[in-house]
Amino acid sequence: MRNHTFPSFSMLMVVLLGLMAALTLTVIAAQIGTREVEPHTDSPFAEKCYTCHGNEVAYKEWEFSGHKHALTNLIEGPYETRDSCLSCHSAGYDDPTRNWGEKQEITLKTAVNAVSCSLCHSHRSHRKDYLTKSIKSLCISCHKMDCGCAGAGIIHQSQSEMFLGREGAGVKRMPSPHVKVMKKRCVHCHMAKEDSETIAKHGGHTFKANFSTCKQCHEDMDQKIKKYRTEIEQKMQAVKAILDQANDREDENYKQAKLNYDMVKGDSGYGLHNAIYANALLDYSLSLEQELIGNR
Repeated sequence: MRNHTFPSFSMLMVVLLGLMAALTLTVIAAQIGTREVEPHTDSPFAEKCYTCHGNEVAYKEWEFSGHKHALTNLIEGPYETRDSCLSCHSAGYDDPTRNWGEKQEITLKTAVNAVSCSLCHSHRSHRKDYLTKSIKSLCISCHKMDCGCAGAGIIHQSQSEMFLGREGAGVKRMPSPHVKVMKKRCVHCHMAKEDSETIAKHGGHTFKANFSTCKQCHEDMDQKIKKYRTEIEQKMQAVKAILDQANDREDENYKQAKLNYDMVKGDSGYGLHNAIYANALLDYSLSLEQELIGNR
């Protein structure tokens, strides 16, 4: 009779636990894993720009941009999402009949493109560089407060309003001095690069601004920005302390103080696009301390 060696109970438990762990990790990865889509995806909704432009400088720069992760950030972010968010977080949403031959509306379940080529460019456009909108209005059509992505009353971002110096509480309109100087608006800093033929680490289609651009017109920018940021952060902390102590959060003064705080925070964390306006907004919020918390 042949002797059979059976695995011990402890060994079986180790194997079983290992299988369960692997299965759990697979489920978790499926639930919270990134929705990043490979450019060669077979989805009928996927852009096909890479087939002609994949080796170009602009496309390679875009792969290092925040825009590439816009869809992933939307789906995995902290806010409640809806299909309308895709108009700024995914290309191909505004014209659902276009979808590369597929006449189906893109939804959060079917969207695969991040903020990619077709959100800004179209072969049907007669503008320079085939832009879908004018260079002054293209970026601010999404980088603004009233997108509603985060929910009613929540400021998702505020670059447009801060740069143009508007929509804050208790402060007159105060456009950045750069509004008159930078005829191309956002592009002036966010796409500036020295050599158009090289893949840039900032500027170009990375859309990452670099303070070296400031040095073309300003001196000692490193020190000035460091000083400004320190001042703003101190004011931000002071305003937040007041807001945290306020009892009536339905009070109009509270809403105004918080609006200004959120606007500055929504602009790079410290109102970088308009330093003068950011200071004015926070100063007004600080002036409401007596109304909000009295003599505590």
